[in-house]
Amino acid sequence: MTPKLIRLSEVGRYAQIGMTVGIGGGPLLAAPMALVRELIRSGARDLHLVACSTGGVQFDMLIGAGCAASAEFAQIVFNEYGSAPNFRRYAEAGRLQCRDHT
Repeated sequence: MTPKLIRLSEVGRYAQIGMTVGIGGGPLLAAPMALVRELIRSGARDLHLVACSTGGVQFDMLIGAGCAASAEFAQIVFNEYGSAPNFRRYAEAGRLQCRDHT
């Protein structure tokens, strides 16, 4: 069986323009932030982000860094801290295709 794990330092080699990226974790806790930062550093663009129901800081960072073209989600929020600012700004400006699955 071929190994399915890669090092974080290798993320840039696999990040392709327009690829779909599923990200789990909660809005503020248990988000894979090392992976998110590595995707941003890699220069990934036009990503299709898929939240495992709710996205938060991980999605907001990718959107704000200009990495995302679209997002599928139930919600993208910072819980009691309100809406995710980059997500809201990009969505309202029509710069992010949104697929709401509430």
